[in-house]
Amino acid sequence: MQIPAKQHIDNSVKRLEDILLEVKTITGDLSEETLNKLEGPQKWSILQCLKHLSIANGIYVKNIASAFEKYPKQVDDVFRSHWKGDWFTKMISPKNDGEVKNSMKTMKSMDPETNLDPKQTLEEFFAIHDQFIELIKASQDYSLNKVKVPTALGPMVKLRLGDAYRFLIGHTERHLTQLKRIRNAVV
Repeated sequence: MQIPAKQHIDNSVKRLEDILLEVKTITGDLSEETLNKLEGPQKWSILQCLKHLSIANGIYVKNIASAFEKYPKQVDDVFRSHWKGDWFTKMISPKNDGEVKNSMKTMKSMDPETNLDPKQTLEEFFAIHDQFIELIKASQDYSLNKVKVPTALGPMVKLRLGDAYRFLIGHTERHLTQLKRIRNAVV
């Protein structure tokens, strides 16, 4: 994939802002009990899904902020994805029709607890994703190609900054699909 860097940044911010609006719509009118209600046996609740996103995307927020401290400010005209970023993004993202076909096992460190406090869980989710949006905006001063971000797999596996955005948005879209499915099951 090749795209003007500014357009990639703007698209990423817009998509995340749209996702946050959708999450507010999904959760806005639900009771504490409904937000904690499991979709089914061995399935997550809406709050568990949001907590997982806070844990996982929170790791990347920290990693991106740290990367900004390590790399000099340098601007790219064009972002060019790397094969590894393409592969990670394709693996995690829903298909074009919005369907999530390949189920994935969550890493234990990112497994959410049960019976979460709705206010705390929602505030944390929105705070982390607001920080993520601010970091994406700040990346207009950095190279989307040269800045490398460690993944949740550890410091040995890194993605280009622009690929990290694609991966994280794909991950968030995957769970947005799950949130909609859970809401339909518990309401």
